[in-house]
Amino acid sequence: LITISLGVSQETFELERDLEKRFGLKRVRIVPEVEDGDTQRRWLGQVAAVTLTEMAQKNTIMALSWGRTLRSMADSLYGQVSIPGMKAVALIGGLHNAARGTNPFEVAEIVGQHFGAPARALYAPVYVRNAETAAGLISDTGLNEALDMARRAALVVFSVGSLSERATMLQLGYINSTEKDFLEKKGAVGDIACRWIDEKGNPVELPPTIHPIGIDLNELRRIPDRLLVVGGMSKKQAILASLRGGYATHLIIDEAVATALLAETIQDT
Repeated sequence: LITISLGVSQETFELERDLEKRFGLKRVRIVPEVEDGDTQRRWLGQVAAVTLTEMAQKNTIMALSWGRTLRSMADSLYGQVSIPGMKAVALIGGLHNAARGTNPFEVAEIVGQHFGAPARALYAPVYVRNAETAAGLISDTGLNEALDMARRAALVVFSVGSLSERATMLQLGYINSTEKDFLEKKGAVGDIACRWIDEKGNPVELPPTIHPIGIDLNELRRIPDRLLVVGGMSKKQAILASLRGGYATHLIIDEAVATALLAETIQDT
């Protein structure tokens, strides 16, 4: 077995502490910047896997979102660490267009297997176009139980997305051009678990054609420990909004974005 560890310089250590103070975070871990996106996600995932193992607690529920970065985290968990009484649950409904292995339940299942924790899915689409259909799904007993599990989680792991043309939600077709224009007019800069926020981190009004299946952002913020794993300058504005909104208690991020976030908040003051 080969274990890869990333050294932390004194300057990086100080930057981590500065970010913790600036945003009231319990812990920040910074990985080196790299131009290749796959390598950057892999490094973020490796540090996230170590952090997740440290944060996992027995007799608790862990809620997990989706995406390539979280899949990298799941793939970086090696061996098996049994956490008695722990359960895993997908944070949002499924994304049928997502790349294999990046769907919420797939991430929750891989992480659950590592910890010996049974995983629960939200058997519904992430977005439903019709309000009545969404209400009907949410009233389903099985789905309601899974949503209640997510609300009772002690730890949630998530990432954030942007509203740029390259954003995954747009590339996969879950947000069309009309809906993108609507969200931009409402001030949206990014999404957390497929729910959209403005630059201050406040939830924005959604288009009438988007009805998310999953817990809302206020419910997410009530989960005690909230691990945000994210990187890339293209997401800087969305990351800053999520930190301003108080959605994270723990942060794993790349050095370039970390430096930019601190510089921007210093200018604000």
